[in-house]
Amino acid sequence: MRLKHTLFHVVLATGLSLSAHTITAQQKAAPANYLENAWKQAGGGTAILDAAQWQQQLKQRIAAQLAAMDAGNRQAIIRDAEKALAFRWPSLTAEVYLQFRDNGNRINYENIQFERRKILSTLIAGELLENKGRFIPQIVNGLWLILEESTWVLPAHIGAQKLGTNLPDPNEQVIDLFAGETAMTLSWAQFLLRSELDKYSAIVNKRIDYELERRIYTPYLERSDFWWMGFRGGQVNNWNIWINANILKTALLNLTDTDKRNKVIEKSIRSADNFVNAYAPDGGCDEGPSYWGHAGGKLIELLDDLNSSSGGKLDFSKNKLMHAIGAYIYKMHVDSNRFVNFADASARSIPPSQDVFLYGKMYNDEQLKQFGAYLSQLESPGGDNIRISALGIFVYKLLLGYEMQRTTAKAPYAGQNWLPDLQVLSLRSQPGSPAGLFFAAQGGHNAESHNHNDVGNFVLYMNGKPAVIDVGVGTYTKQTFSKDRYKLWYMQSQWHNCPTINGVQQKDGRAFQATNVQFTPQKSGDRLQLDIAAAYPAEAQVSKWQRTFNFIPARQRLELTEAYALKAWKEPFRDHFMTCLPVDTSKAGRVVLTSPEGRLVLTYNPADFTVETERQEIADGRLSPVWGNSVTRITLVSKSHQLAGSHTVAFVME
Repeated sequence: MRLKHTLFHVVLATGLSLSAHTITAQQKAAPANYLENAWKQAGGGTAILDAAQWQQQLKQRIAAQLAAMDAGNRQAIIRDAEKALAFRWPSLTAEVYLQFRDNGNRINYENIQFERRKILSTLIAGELLENKGRFIPQIVNGLWLILEESTWVLPAHIGAQKLGTNLPDPNEQVIDLFAGETAMTLSWAQFLLRSELDKYSAIVNKRIDYELERRIYTPYLERSDFWWMGFRGGQVNNWNIWINANILKTALLNLTDTDKRNKVIEKSIRSADNFVNAYAPDGGCDEGPSYWGHAGGKLIELLDDLNSSSGGKLDFSKNKLMHAIGAYIYKMHVDSNRFVNFADASARSIPPSQDVFLYGKMYNDEQLKQFGAYLSQLESPGGDNIRISALGIFVYKLLLGYEMQRTTAKAPYAGQNWLPDLQVLSLRSQPGSPAGLFFAAQGGHNAESHNHNDVGNFVLYMNGKPAVIDVGVGTYTKQTFSKDRYKLWYMQSQWHNCPTINGVQQKDGRAFQATNVQFTPQKSGDRLQLDIAAAYPAEAQVSKWQRTFNFIPARQRLELTEAYALKAWKEPFRDHFMTCLPVDTSKAGRVVLTSPEGRLVLTYNPADFTVETERQEIADGRLSPVWGNSVTRITLVSKSHQLAGSHTVAFVME
């Protein structure tokens, strides 16, 4: 998360008009430790004493919602569970586990592991609804196989063990994202079906307890050196809150030992503070909207569990930062399932509706509640309100689904969203509607979590559909998170809407950043100005590269002016623009992008530039569903040999 602060918060707090102010990035305040302070003020270990009462109330709520489920959903889930009765549980072999080490493939193992858990969740949901016991034997098959797995840690993450990336060492238990996910799934299974499992075999629940103790509680309490905990400094990301939220939930559902449960709760609180402390006041998530569900989304689950299990003693409903972390998600929304997708985020995603809705409930924010209901409809376009993807999600859908159905489904389509700490801006020409031109841009730096070298990048949408794009990230492999990350084409600045200067691209690292970032709201339009020269290494020989975006909604127009100063001229600079649309460059000074939504025309001075286009083939399982089999890079090649100059290009929706 970018750690900056701005006058924007002062302006909001005082209610002053934004129209006459230029807003410039400054510094962030010291860590606040909101969670730990609340824990101490609530009495620490005395805050959550009667977990059994909380569990009983939760069971009653779940039972009531199961009984009230409409016949259509009930029968659909039971039919899926019936199909799962014939499921043949695939093996997780050593050979498949080692594929990540040997050739970088992580998908083959993950697909098997994830499918096991999804099928188990489907069976449990079916049993809860039918309550006849016929799914129990297959449920136990699934549970037993998961309990027998040598590790719940993915091959891509096992490198945290002392023996490195190899088969899992039985003498060292490490905790990753999916060890936490598995722990939560097992604790829900036990919580929901404890007596039924005992009737089938008295060993199953004992084995669940044993494996949770061995794989989760013991390493979690004994070790503080896992990087994601944040206790030894360094940058934390969604790993922190995702794992902590799942382990907190596991302890609340599974542990009967009050002292141990409180130790787990306290450690999850102290560790989660490292995640919250990394956020600046604007609540922006530098991992992007498609990661928000496992960042801000997991935070609200943790907050909700703390609040409910403490009987309201741990109340964060007045916390402005945490509210802002929730509100971030609708500020990055374009239309439907399209979101601003800087860094590794995808241009298409549906954030978890239940988490968005939880934010709305906790902060009494009608926009977030309505947006949660809107996302719920996107998740179930055929009208099915509950689909089984994971057991924890099923329970949340169960508990919140009917309330979401009664809430007006509506996206805010906010006209202006400036996140000064994250240095991300989104604007739309017709607030309250996806119609017209949508623009988003970023400053920031090249050491974000899930970073791409993309300082100064921007996107444009017409009537909610992409025109000038950020391609996003391909399928994760070993290379994605290795020293060779930036050899991947879609990580490089030349494949973003950024310039290549003297033949040199942007560099990764915290020092490579935007400077002098200023957002100026104006009556006729809004202006974002930033200098991206520092995002390039010394060999680029650039001392200034000031980008100024002028967004003029009344004219459906974006103007990009670049003023530059070079220390030396080596070769022409090249301004790159990525698109998923057909490109027509037949007329000098105009590049026409055509879609069913209309035309976006890029105008430039042909005396200043020549234009080139290059088709980039896509054969990737993550990118192809979004962009098809190719994207196109438009490049304006400068004709100037001057060391200083300026030029303007414009994008107009016709």
